[in-house]
Amino acid sequence: MFIVLCLLIFSCNSADNKVPEIAADVCNCFVNIEKNLSKETKLVFANAAKADNPSEKLQEEMAKLSKEDQVKVLSEMTFFNGMEDEKSPVGQCIKNVEKKYGYTYTKDKKKLGEKLVKELESKSGCDFTASIWKLGLKLSDKK
Repeated sequence: MFIVLCLLIFSCNSADNKVPEIAADVCNCFVNIEKNLSKETKLVFANAAKADNPSEKLQEEMAKLSKEDQVKVLSEMTFFNGMEDEKSPVGQCIKNVEKKYGYTYTKDKKKLGEKLVKELESKSGCDFTASIWKLGLKLSDKK
């Protein structure tokens, strides 16, 4: 019994102790995606991620765009609907990161998510990934 408890405690802490490595791998999942996104889409996500009410901010940001840019951003946003699909490249990448680090065995997924955001914000080239992660955390809080 004691051995099982120790193993459970170790596995619960494993993801929390590897935040820098997890953040680097998560960032790598989004590198190619970010290259293909317009600056407008990146800005919409970044501004929504900073807002207290991200859903409302997304709508505000979209309203500021020209009709042409709205169509472009909406088209690019549809990609994110497939992020949880394990068959999509980014979905598969994220699932592999979760498996690699035991993400599903962390004590507090929200706290781990917040640590990941801070780490992503500190890494060069991971600003967009940090925005996506922060936005996801805020939207999941609203549910």
